[in-house]
Amino acid sequence: MVTLDDYLGRITPWQSPRPKFSATVSATLEPITTAKAVIASIPVAYDLDTAAGAQLDVDGEWIGPSRRVPVPIPNAYFAWATPGRGWGQGVWRQPFSQRFGVSLLDDETYRRLLKAVVLANRWDGTVPGAQEVLDAFFIDPETFVFIQDKGQVPFPRATFAWGIAGRGWQRGSWRGDGVQKPNIGTVNVAMSICIAGKIPPPVMLGLLGQNALRLKPAGVTVTYRVTSVNRRPIFGFGVQNKYISGWGAGAWAVSPEYLLNKA
Repeated sequence: MVTLDDYLGRITPWQSPRPKFSATVSATLEPITTAKAVIASIPVAYDLDTAAGAQLDVDGEWIGPSRRVPVPIPNAYFAWATPGRGWGQGVWRQPFSQRFGVSLLDDETYRRLLKAVVLANRWDGTVPGAQEVLDAFFIDPETFVFIQDKGQVPFPRATFAWGIAGRGWQRGSWRGDGVQKPNIGTVNVAMSICIAGKIPPPVMLGLLGQNALRLKPAGVTVTYRVTSVNRRPIFGFGVQNKYISGWGAGAWAVSPEYLLNKA
């Protein structure tokens, strides 16, 4: 970018020894070069990767979520000898912070939330797309986030009929008296967002419990489950990996609210 010194350097040798001339040029061009520098700094100041403070709040107004947490998150402040609230986990209490819970997010947590919501705003409703959102929010490599999809598509039950494939004995359903249309099968459309391994900091658990990531397809029930023992997989049958394991390895899955109230 052209600076004031660049302009002053273009004064011809005839005028350069004249201090009043140089002062006049400087006074005329300084507001213009300063304004140009401010305008050039705006993209960086509001870039989601570099914005801070009030500029990051403006980004939040465009993206959606506010820095202010709808429901204060309890037991999230830094504390010595308290599991889940030590270095890199607990939030430093500021001079005007509420005593009973975190209500304002720090810049780094808020930035990660905004990045995740940007992905959620263009989410296509698929499980891989939801996983991309979760991976943008939970960046600790020792925290394993996965989705247990229980979704099913409702389908009409075919009524019993002779000589029709798929609707004979033990395949078709009997139509009751007065029923004119096939019954629709009863299904439980739901998905669980699960966290195994290292338990996230309390602030992130609180945001997850409040569905701050906005990962909820229409008509689908979403539940959140977290391992109850730090650095352990979630208990489950028939699987042995870092996500789910059986007896002696897996821990019970609990809600984020349970862990926060237990702390």
